Amino acid sequence: MRITEVSVVCILIGTLFMGACSKPAATVNGKKISRETLDLHVKERMDDHKQRNVAIDEKKLRAAIIQELVSERLTLDEAATRGITVSDTDVAAEIESIKKRVGEEAYLKSLKEKGLTADSFRSRIREKIIMTKFIESFGGDDTVTEQQMNDYYTNSPKPFLKPARVNMKIVEFQTEEGARAAAAEIRRSVDFDQLAQKLSDEKKATVSDYGWVSPEFFSPDMAASIKGLKEGQHGGPYKGQKGFYLVRVKERQDESIMPYEEVKEMIKNTLLQQVRYERYMKWLEQKRSTSKIVINVA
Repeated sequence: MRITEVSVVCILIGTLFMGACSKPAATVNGKKISRETLDLHVKERMDDHKQRNVAIDEKKLRAAIIQELVSERLTLDEAATRGITVSDTDVAAEIESIKKRVGEEAYLKSLKEKGLTADSFRSRIREKIIMTKFIESFGGDDTVTEQQMNDYYTNSPKPFLKPARVNMKIVEFQTEEGARAAAAEIRRSVDFDQLAQKLSDEKKATVSDYGWVSPEFFSPDMAASIKGLKEGQHGGPYKGQKGFYLVRVKERQDESIMPYEEVKEMIKNTLLQQVRYERYMKWLEQKRSTSKIVINVA
């Protein structure tokens, strides 16, 4: 084969290869799902599994994710057809909620690690809210009957338990030395509440009637200690995220079975979500069967 023939063959092979790579990961009724989008989702999921030390088959994961993206595309297109939208205010509120949960620094770090810009993340949140609203359209509050809720409560394999909780007063110190000094005074028979008031007046500590809370809300060590305190007893100092704490248990309530009326709304939401999801999946199955879906990745 002459040099010119080899060159032509190489150009043709290169063109074919580039053409294959330039194809989108999938098309859904003519709309493209880019390979970049697929790769980004795969990377996120792989990183998540690594952090949790969970082994995963990347090829199978990629195949599953492309199917998820196809379903999302069908859902978002149908939501647009039905006029389901979300306001900028709702999107901003959701993002602020996320920032409060994880902190501004962790939020920005997460965006960087995932290769997302603020705008691309905002788009994701918008789509997430739209999909949620779309699924919610598959059943109103009247979808679940009182009898169904009662049956769910009665036949639940596990009883609806109200966890043990305590009503506490908490004294917060900036330093461990201050907390230990106060604890020593209490051990010398100084009244907890009187000392707490004195420390508050002198601005040496922050005192709060914390109210009812499950011990599990606190760190494992602090929770274990609080569980062992009887009414009127105190404990600490405990190290927290922002300081050191002394606590006094004012009242205790043991674990108990919650009456139907207290869990009725929770049961209703659970059953409603089940109905909506089942109806949505049935719609999705039918929609996929009538849509033109082309998958270009193995």
